[in-house]
Amino acid sequence: MTHIDKSCDILIVGGGIVGLATALRILQSRPDLRLVLLEKESTLAKHQTGNNSGVIHSGLYYRPGSLKALNCIAGYRQLLTFCQDEEIPHEICGKVVVATSEKELPQLEML
Repeated sequence: MTHIDKSCDILIVGGGIVGLATALRILQSRPDLRLVLLEKESTLAKHQTGNNSGVIHSGLYYRPGSLKALNCIAGYRQLLTFCQDEEIPHEICGKVVVATSEKELPQLEML
């Protein structure tokens, strides 16, 4: 177990996408703070974050204008900006959504 100085300003537990994104945003806005990020695994993003499909969720299935949809779009834009700023390869390839039955047509039309 590693010794941690108890005089940090902020302690974040978890080195997945939420913990890392939170740490990044805090340090961008307050670089003077002493931040410690704790992760129980030997590497970052070991669980859900490291095993996702690699797709940036754009809120397609949320009601247009809803808080969830707006949050997804904001996160989508921030992630693309981050990838561009850090020269992380990514591809904007789009998505095809189809109805698999007649009863799904109204939902498809809404989207």
